[in-house]
Amino acid sequence: KPGGFRQLLQLIETSQPKKQEQLLNVVEKEDPVWAKQIREKKINPDMVLSWPAEQLVVIFENMVPRHCACLLKTFEQGKIKEYARLFREEKYRDLKAMVEDSSEPTAPEVLMAGNHLIETVRFLDEEKKINLRLIDPVLDLSEAA
Repeated sequence: KPGGFRQLLQLIETSQPKKQEQLLNVVEKEDPVWAKQIREKKINPDMVLSWPAEQLVVIFENMVPRHCACLLKTFEQGKIKEYARLFREEKYRDLKAMVEDSSEPTAPEVLMAGNHLIETVRFLDEEKKINLRLIDPVLDLSEAA
């Protein structure tokens, strides 16, 4: 089915780790080639959060602010200040206030924010606002089934 690979990849990317492995095992039995491609192309929040600050700012600018704040809360203070120069001043001020005024995020909140991060990355790549091919060519889906 056209687009089936992308849909399956996005389902797996946004599933909890245990569920990801279960789904990948099912795919492996059905189509080992797809399973291998999914393992190679699957992104996760830790991977995305390690990308250059310039890319993260584009992604964060397109996310729900409370999800950005939740993810920023997991960063070191120095790293947050590093991003200050890249955000629009108003956006940074709002995010900084949210980070300072909120309590430590719960595991489900971090998971939800991470899923939103992944969805935003895939959307921005499709819309050509970021280019996964330039960030990591393996993650590019333009040639995907």
